[in-house]
Amino acid sequence: MKDGIIDLLNEKKAFDIVEFDLSGRSERLSDACIIATGTSARHLRSVADCIYRYMKNNWHSSRIEGRAESGWVIVESNGVEVHLFKPEFREYYALEELYTR
Repeated sequence: MKDGIIDLLNEKKAFDIVEFDLSGRSERLSDACIIATGTSARHLRSVADCIYRYMKNNWHSSRIEGRAESGWVIVESNGVEVHLFKPEFREYYALEELYTR
């Protein structure tokens, strides 16, 4: 399923896509985390909606947290979280540093 999400992110022109396998970490909240960047609030909204529908169709439950206008949207389902950022917010929050510790 994660490969399908990454394929969708590429199709929707999200960029700087990274994936973290969190399954071996004791403090994990999810099994996997995918981070990607979008170009604008409209782009984030479109990508988040597409990922949401994909998760809902494959896992029957998913949810979206945040608003595209805020610059950070999270789509979650079945142990996979997808963080979508506008570039300046991705740099500011630097989640990659958190997951590589």
